[in-house]
Amino acid sequence: MNYRNSSCLRLLLTGLVMGLALLLSLGASYADSTDEKLVPALSSPSPQVNQSLLNRRLQAVKLDIKAFQSFAENFRSSGDLKTLLQLQNPVDDYLKKHVDNLLVQESEDSPLETTRLAAEVMFLKTRLFLSLNQVNSARNAVADMKKRFSHYLQMSVELPGKTTTLDEGIRLLDEELANTATPEKK
Repeated sequence: MNYRNSSCLRLLLTGLVMGLALLLSLGASYADSTDEKLVPALSSPSPQVNQSLLNRRLQAVKLDIKAFQSFAENFRSSGDLKTLLQLQNPVDDYLKKHVDNLLVQESEDSPLETTRLAAEVMFLKTRLFLSLNQVNSARNAVADMKKRFSHYLQMSVELPGKTTTLDEGIRLLDEELANTATPEKK
């Protein structure tokens, strides 16, 4: 009976993850197919509106990454490596098409709040890579964080479970990477 419940739960979670991945891919393909002529008022909003929108989108991305990480951790802890591997492609697509594009929009002249959100997103992205056993990608993300936020290392950031400095968050990621000896699986 217990095995039956766990397999039903696994099927439910797999269906939920695949449904989420399908919705994300459909949203991306819909966004690619929309005609810019339909929304001329959105083509050049003021810089303040751009930053506000970017901040909201970065906050939404944080929630998405946390959800992906929750699924990855669940599959990893239950030993369901097949489903964990199946989760990698939709996550990689989401990170490349959506998250990386948002992170590029954050620049050196962005307000501190936008920089803080971008740093938090990169931290969560790195933790997601670790949950997916993508150690090389996690190392690259940490190196990118060190380079990109070198002037903001003492900035206060909200990490899962605590508020600390970005420098401390990067140090925690370095420790996790040092403790991870598993090669990247792709």
